[in-house]
This record gives sequence, structure tokens and C-alpha cells, in this order.
Amino acid sequence: MYGLIEKALRERGSDLRVAVVGTGWFGSRLVAELERVAGVRPVAAVDILPERTVGSFLAAGCAAGEIERAATGSGAAAAEARGRRVCLDDIGMLGELRTLDAIYECTGDLEGGARAAVLAAEMGLPFVTVNSELDSTLGRILAERAAKRGTVYTNSDGDQPGCLARMMREAVAFGFEPRVAGNCKGFIDPHQDPVGVRPFVLPGHDLNKVCAFADGTKQAMELAVVGNAFGLRPAVRGMHGPRTTKPELVATFDRLVGLDTLSGGIVDYVLGIDGVDQGAGVFVIARRDSPGFSQDMQYLKKGAGPHYLFFRDHHLCHMEALSSLVEAACFGVATLRPAGWECEVCAVAKRGLRAGQRIDGLGGFDAYGLIDSAEAARKARLLPVGLAEFATLTVDAAADQPLTSDLVELEDNLVTRLRREQDAIPRQGSGGKRATGL
Repeated sequence: MYGLIEKALRERGSDLRVAVVGTGWFGSRLVAELERVAGVRPVAAVDILPERTVGSFLAAGCAAGEIERAATGSGAAAAEARGRRVCLDDIGMLGELRTLDAIYECTGDLEGGARAAVLAAEMGLPFVTVNSELDSTLGRILAERAAKRGTVYTNSDGDQPGCLARMMREAVAFGFEPRVAGNCKGFIDPHQDPVGVRPFVLPGHDLNKVCAFADGTKQAMELAVVGNAFGLRPAVRGMHGPRTTKPELVATFDRLVGLDTLSGGIVDYVLGIDGVDQGAGVFVIARRDSPGFSQDMQYLKKGAGPHYLFFRDHHLCHMEALSSLVEAACFGVATLRPAGWECEVCAVAKRGLRAGQRIDGLGGFDAYGLIDSAEAARKARLLPVGLAEFATLTVDAAADQPLTSDLVELEDNLVTRLRREQDAIPRQGSGGKRATGL
């Protein structure tokens, strides 16, 4: 794959010009990574704290004279024409630029991500995102909008969903039928809050994002992205999440869900697989059973089958993101995007909440997310957790109570309007069919 990336960049004839939206931990590292690669040029960066964009370019090795900060409503196109790295404080200003080839969004924010995705479609630019919060909430409508404009919407390699997508596609290409796709998790405490995680937040990382990792919301959203792309669902609300070891992983899921009789595939996660070169792992359990095949797989040290474990012990975030950018911008190919809507991540009260209370955002004090099948969520009118930060309760809610749409009033904004548009799309999905790639 990386040979094709190098070939595509060599044969372009000009640099692949990218705007990076969001320069927190991931985005700032991505700027540096894109500066490192021959044939790629990060020409603009956007952040509500524009000093972070300047710092990202400086940290990437750009000289101060190569960087120009353009305030809202002025100077973006002129700075671009002067060949500067353009630092912006408003996503809308990207519309002033004339030489962009792609937008890469990594804010983790619903409103910012939605604005960037809509703008990319309007500009006819490929849109690559690592924002699974956005994708699991609005991915289908954003992918459809991009397709109507003849461009690409895609989630990104580097984070767990993109890594799982590559593993799934490879397994299918080799004749396997995926049964389980999942993440390795060190621990989950759904009632964790920003105060509790503060001692564990490293410099440059966002407190609420770390809390969303700890309370399980982010993982649920990541696996919803995978499920919606490949026609997988959770076996139960919240998934099983067994504690197991790598050698016992296949047997553990066989006991839980009966791999031989499982209808379609599922998303899930495991606890207990931790440490260097395993703790950030992703895995696929896939089946292949044909005459003589078991002997070949035993010879290849993959076990007796017919269910086999494919395990990747890392995801390298910004270091792997380039592959999705090149696929989208050079080949018009999505690493993964919703093929239907199989999974929903639903809001559950993290503590007792009062009528009139505005629910805080992801990784806050008020709500956590549990994954469920989209069908079950629709029937129960469960509130997508991505919309919770725009919701005000009309009645009290008890701790661990699933929040439903009839218990809240939603703010009218771009995110909620896009969600209404998405919910009006005729229902479709894989119907339990196994993944065949995108």
C-alpha cells in the first residue's frame, strides 16, 4: 500500500495541498507528519486558538517568515498567494483558499467537524476525518452530501476504525468471513468524570476527550463507525466487553455468542489485553473452512480454526493518516464510510439530572454513551449521545437511565439539522450480510 502512496505522490506533478482542521494533540502532530513527507504540503491549519496553529507549523520546522496568521474575514487568500502556511481561526475561511486538494479534520467536536465536512462538500474537496464522534452521529448524511458533489467523505487510517477497516478488507480478500471486529481496552468506568481523569491527562491532551475514553463513549463511537461501514452490530446493548487474554480471545467469544451460529458479524471489545505492543490492539475474528485449509493454517501457526484471530497490536494515529488522504485525494477511495446505519451510540445519564438542565458534552459529568443496534435505538427513541450536548432535559432523569428524545428539547443548529436530514433518509443497511469491503 505504501508503495502505491509514494507512486501516487511522485506522479501528481505537484504537492498534495492539505488543510488541517484542529491542531490539538493529533492535529499538531499531523501537521509535522505532512511536512515530513515529500510531495505533501500542509498549506493551512484552523483552530479556535490560532496560536496553536502557529505553534504547530513552528514545531514542524517551518520558519516564522513562512507562516502567516489571517484573522476572520481577512487575508486568507492573500497569504495563500504569497506561499505562506496560512493560520486561521474560523473554518469558513477555508472557502477563500483556491489551491486546496483535501481537508483533514481532527477536532473531535461535533459542530466544528460538521462545518468542515459541509464546507468540503460545497468546495468539492475530499474530506478525511478522525472524528468518530462526528462520523457515528452524522456520517451517513455527510457521506451522501459528499457523493452528490462528486467527492469523498471518509474516516481515517491511524485510529482504531481505520485500522480495523484495513484488517477487515484484507481478511475478506483472503476468503475469510469476519465474525467479530473489536478493540482492546485497558478499563472502562462509565461514571468517570473530568475530575477523576485529571491526574492521568498528559500535556497537550484534552481533559474531556480523555474522560470520553475512560467512560467508554469514544470506544462505542469508534466501533459504531466500523459497524456502519461493514454491516456489523453489537450483540447486546453496550457490547459484552469480556476480560480475556490474547490466546483465549477466540474461545471467549465462541462461549459468549456462538461463532458457528452467529447471524452476521458483531462489534465488541475486550479487557485484560494490555502492555507494550498489545494494549492498543485491534482484532478481527474471521472464519474460513475448506478442505485442507485447517492444516495450512496450523502450519502457519494460526491454530486449528475454523475461526482465526487477526490481531494488530497498535494504531499509529497521525503517522498512518497519510494513507487515507492519498486514497481520497488521488484515487477517490474512502478508507471507510457508512454503507448503512447499523449502530447507534445512545446517551445514558451518568448521574441524576434535573429538568431544565442543559446536558454537558462528551466526556463530561452528565452522560456516557452505549452502543446499540440502530433498529433497537429507533424503536426505543433513544437519544444519540452525539446530540446530548445540544439537549435540555424537560423532566428529571435518574443515574444510568437511557435518555430518550421525548425527555429533551434540542437546540436548533447545524448538527441537529443534519441529524434530522439523516433520519429522514430511507432506512437501509446490510441486513446482517457480512462485510465484502467498500
